[in-house]
Amino acid sequence: MNYYNASGQMDLSDRIAIETGICIGESFKKIAKRLRRHPSTIAHEVKENRTFIKGNYPNGKDCSKVRHCTVKNLCGCDEEACNTKCRFCRGVDCTKVCDRYVSVACHKFDSPPYVCNNCKDKKLCNKDKYIYSAKFADAAVTRRRSESRQGVRLSDEKKEELDELVTRLVKKGQPLTHIYAEHENEMPVCLRTLYNYIDEGALSIKNIDLRRKTGYKPRKKKYNDINGFHSMEYRQCRTYEILNMR
Repeated sequence: MNYYNASGQMDLSDRIAIETGICIGESFKKIAKRLRRHPSTIAHEVKENRTFIKGNYPNGKDCSKVRHCTVKNLCGCDEEACNTKCRFCRGVDCTKVCDRYVSVACHKFDSPPYVCNNCKDKKLCNKDKYIYSAKFADAAVTRRRSESRQGVRLSDEKKEELDELVTRLVKKGQPLTHIYAEHENEMPVCLRTLYNYIDEGALSIKNIDLRRKTGYKPRKKKYNDINGFHSMEYRQCRTYEILNMR
């Protein structure tokens, strides 16, 4: 029997189940069986959407000798011109050029579950760590999905065909609604997307070429006047000047 037959993208409830399972020490296989997905899908989700938390190392260097290191001039500069210890230098990362470098960073997150959610030393650990949060993971996926759909999502050939068709008919005086109604089968986008492409300047025509759109007045937001606050009528006969006169 195949337990891994769920399809479609993960939602927030799936990610909450993954976070809960990791925190109580469940394996990816057990979490996957509950969500009816493959364990590799769970592992990919965790590695792709985990949150990195930078460690708090002395001088920002994860070296075991950084507190008492007195090495200078690792970058090869003039000793008289530079009298700064390399552990304080911001120009060159001494951990990349020093042969005495010994890392104290933790690499437990390189193996499953790839995060530090269920680590017993998580609260007191000041090293680099990864945390899987369902809320932040879902927000990251939503943001990536939104960014991937921005701009023109057509091939150059399709874009040129669409541009040539729309520009030619708009210059003849036809409105976009009429053009789309007559040539809907020839257009790879919807009417709303067509307006968005013109707003972004992706086509040869501009908003000024659309006769009806140039005549529209900018929309104003309705102001919700509660208890006359906007007109200040509620302040009549209730100012400090009138009270002092009494």
